[in-house]
Amino acid sequence: MLVQKIKSLEEEIELNRSFLEMLFDAIPNPIFYKDNNGVYRHGNEAFSKTILGLHKDEITGKSLYDFPDRIPKELANIYYAKDRELLETPGTQNYEAEVKCADNTVRHYNFYKATFISQSNEVLGIVGVMLDISEHKKAIKELDEKNTVLNNLSITDPLTLLYNRRHFQEIFERKTSMLIHHHQPFALLLIDIDFFKDYNDSFGHKKGDDVLQNISNVLRRSFSRPIDFVFRLGGEEFGVLFNYTEVEQAVYSAKKLLNEIEDLDIPAANTAVSHSITVSAGLGLINCINDVKSSLNYHYDEIDKLLYHAKKNGRNQFSYKIYD
Repeated sequence: MLVQKIKSLEEEIELNRSFLEMLFDAIPNPIFYKDNNGVYRHGNEAFSKTILGLHKDEITGKSLYDFPDRIPKELANIYYAKDRELLETPGTQNYEAEVKCADNTVRHYNFYKATFISQSNEVLGIVGVMLDISEHKKAIKELDEKNTVLNNLSITDPLTLLYNRRHFQEIFERKTSMLIHHHQPFALLLIDIDFFKDYNDSFGHKKGDDVLQNISNVLRRSFSRPIDFVFRLGGEEFGVLFNYTEVEQAVYSAKKLLNEIEDLDIPAANTAVSHSITVSAGLGLINCINDVKSSLNYHYDEIDKLLYHAKKNGRNQFSYKIYD
């Protein structure tokens, strides 16, 4: 009777063990169990085949360091350190990591791990479940890229691909902040194409758009540092915000720009100034901010006056002023 009872219990235990093993293997997520020495005691097929490319029986009784062709030592050291951290502070652990799988693809997994503790409160090992989040990461990346594109579209002039007037205000405020907190002076250059209405009337708006694009390219080449920002402010008006260290340097940059635009040798409709398209400009060298809130409007209006002074004075030139 006792023997039969023992046999019945053994059969029940074996049935339960088989059921759990079948259940583990049916779960599509990789699952593993390690003892407190880091030796695998069990791994389902999703773990053994997907991650290591081995039959589950081949990983039983082995550690991370027994698969050097599948788990490089530097990665094994990282995984081992995470295991020791959990074993020394029993509880749960959750982290994200890239894993090179058996098919040589690199996938993103969330690791959910917990210590396995006996009834006598002894830490026996670690149970881990891996959740493949590769598609989620891909979707997030694609969303971020789309948001970047949308953001760029919102701050970019579609014709010239320069920054637009909306972004001009944001960058001016950023430059103002750098001046206040780090004493970095900056320059605002406002540019207007001479006799542009005459050009459009004579050659048509398509040719006028070509002129805007050509001048934009010159501006982009002339002010190409990461700290330079070039804008189309509207119509035939452009703006440049750039840092400078010497007045002569800023003045030279403005003069060189005007020469390079005239050197494009685009035939002018009104030849009162030149046979080629030219621009006039106002240059403000801003070394001090008195009122942050009114700074943009004040300096813009002041430098716009310099621009129109250059136009009244004969065009194809620039006026400048230092704001200390």
